Formats: sequence, structure tokens, C-alpha cells
Amino acid sequence: MNKQIVPKVILHEHVEGSITPFMAKKLADKNHLPFPQSLCYQPGQYDKNEYKNGRYQYDETDFVQFIQTYDTVSNFVKTPEDYYLITYDFLSRNAKQGLIYCELFLSPYHICATHTDNQVIWDQQRFHQTLKQMDKAIIDVQKEHNITVRYHVIGVRHLGVDVVYDTLQFIENNPHPFITGFNIAGNEKAGHFDDFEKAHQLASKLNLKKSYHAGEIDCAESIIQALKHGADRIGHGIRAIEDQKLIDELVSKKITLEIALTSNRILVNELHGDIHNHPVRQLYDKGVPITLNTDDAGIFGTDIEKEYHLAQSIFNFTRLELLDITLCGIDAAFVEDAEKMRLTDLALSFFTENDKHCLQLAINNHQYHPAIIERFIKYQNRLLVLVNE
Repeated sequence: MNKQIVPKVILHEHVEGSITPFMAKKLADKNHLPFPQSLCYQPGQYDKNEYKNGRYQYDETDFVQFIQTYDTVSNFVKTPEDYYLITYDFLSRNAKQGLIYCELFLSPYHICATHTDNQVIWDQQRFHQTLKQMDKAIIDVQKEHNITVRYHVIGVRHLGVDVVYDTLQFIENNPHPFITGFNIAGNEKAGHFDDFEKAHQLASKLNLKKSYHAGEIDCAESIIQALKHGADRIGHGIRAIEDQKLIDELVSKKITLEIALTSNRILVNELHGDIHNHPVRQLYDKGVPITLNTDDAGIFGTDIEKEYHLAQSIFNFTRLELLDITLCGIDAAFVEDAEKMRLTDLALSFFTENDKHCLQLAINNHQYHPAIIERFIKYQNRLLVLVNE
């Protein structure tokens, strides 16, 4: 084990959004589909050190162009075997960078639904074949890396209340042991969380933990509404910075925000394309549990190492704080308690003697928010137990 590596967690990655330009070209060739020359920058037109797997060509200030790129890339995925390729590619690349836990977002609607005579037809066989291929990819990555993976089911809110509910009904009839979470995603301003009451209730009945997209494009009030309907975590949630009372609630209830620095810089107009405007440092310092995520790693040209590096280089997160962010991710993971404890101990095993020294200093100096100090004391106590075992 290389203890100098910071172990990493991803709680927020859309599987189709993970497709890199290189993988998109591979899928297009495999499925005999035309690959638009304008889709990607050509060699020499981008920094290969920053975009190691190619770079899509779209105006980062134009949300419509981003969606068009996403749709074009997603359409290269035609078979269950294609899901093996993209799952293996994403997990193996990030596992090499220290990723120990990942939750992948799945949209059954995009995987296996078709429209016939104004009805949505769900293809059970295709769904099972797709998850079988994704499971196989996970197993193959685990042969080389110590990584745990779970799935999140996505209900796409801008497709309407009925589709979101039908998605969950489909999962009720087609359960999978790795499906542990439910997420309402898509256009945050399409409908109100109150509109999805039946879906909230069914998710609870199915014992699926809830992580709802809120407070990214929409305002802080959307986070309040997500919490009202039982969200255990919030996808993005950066607009919480607008409401101190909400921040206090997030801290007291230990609600974790799934922050994606690169994605937010590109998609959140309020940041004006400048990552320095991101409130991640403020949110952390106020005691809000946060994680760092890739969101749509392939489309945005990022990976988990890059996200942690941005936090360190731009927002001055220390190694101890990055370890804390990883442990926050494990604590908020939608995974069984025994595996959560194993992952916690795995992350703690990366603490060097200097990390432990910094941890003690942080506890003694009380320069952090009390919620952070509380976490630090918990880590210190567990480290002592591990030493004595």
C-alpha cells in the first residue's frame, strides 16, 4: 500500500456521462456508427496532460451544447456489452488513482425503455443483461483493485411524474443487490419535489436510500424541499451557501453534499465559469459534510484524482481535510454497515504518522468547526482501536 495516496470516494457519477472521447470513438466504431468530426478537439488542439482521454468540443458556457454532446455520446451505447466497456473503463482508471468506493447512477429509462403508442415499454431482459455486464466489469476491476461499487437508480424528473414512479415500480419488480439508492435527477426546475410524493413513498417501501439532485441549478429552497421528502444526501447542493439556517440543518443532521467542482464550474451560471467562485471551502469550513465527485467524468474531462487536486491546489484543502472528505463519503455511502466499517478502516489505514500528528493538533487547537472536530475525534478513537487489535 502506498500511504502517500489519498484514498478516494465517488458518490455521484452518471454511467453514460463517464464515456471519454476515446471510449466514444471505440463504441462508434464497434457499432458502425458515424463519429462527427466536430464532436471532439483534434490532437494538438487541447492539453493532453489535462485531458488524458481526449476532449469533447462544446461551448462550456452553453448548457444546450453540453446536453447535445451528452445525448450524442450516449447514443453510441447500443448493447449490454457496451455497458461493460464503459463501466470497466471508468472504474479501472479511477481505481488506479485511489478510488476505493463508487456509486454509479443508472437510468433504467435510458437503458431499457421504448415508446410505443404513447406508452413506455420496459424491456426486462435488456435491463438484466445490462446489469449482468456491469456486474462483470466490477468483478474484473476488483481482480486488480480493492474497490466496492453500488448502483443508484435515477428517476428523470423532466420526463414527468409518471415516468419517475414507473421507474421505481420497474425496480420493485426487477431488484438487484447492488441497487441501494434512488435519485431524482434531471432538470431541477422541472416540477416540484411535492409532485413526486408516490415515488418518495415507494423508495422508502423498497428501502432505497435517497439522494436527490438539488441546489445546483435551482436555489437553496430546492434543497429544503428535497430534505422535506426524505433525502439522505443532496446531489450538488452548493446553493445551500445562500441560507445559513439550511447550513445549520445540514450540519446538525449530517446531510452530505455530493460536490463536483468541474461540473459545477461548467453548469452553474452563478459561478460565471470561474472555479474560484465555488463555495466548497466555505461549506466545508461551516461544518457541512462534503464529498468530491466527477458527475459526468467523460463529458467534463475529469477524474477523481483531478477533483481532489482541484480541492488541494485551488481551495487549499490539506491532506488531512481530503482524508476527512473521503471518510465523510464513506459515512454517507448507501452500503451495508459491515462494508461501511471495512471501508472506514481501509481509509484510516492510509493515515501516516504525520497525518495522525496533524489530527491531534487539529483536535487540540480547536480551529475547525465543532462538527469537524467531532469527526476528527471519532477517527482518532478508531485509529487507536485498530492499533490495539
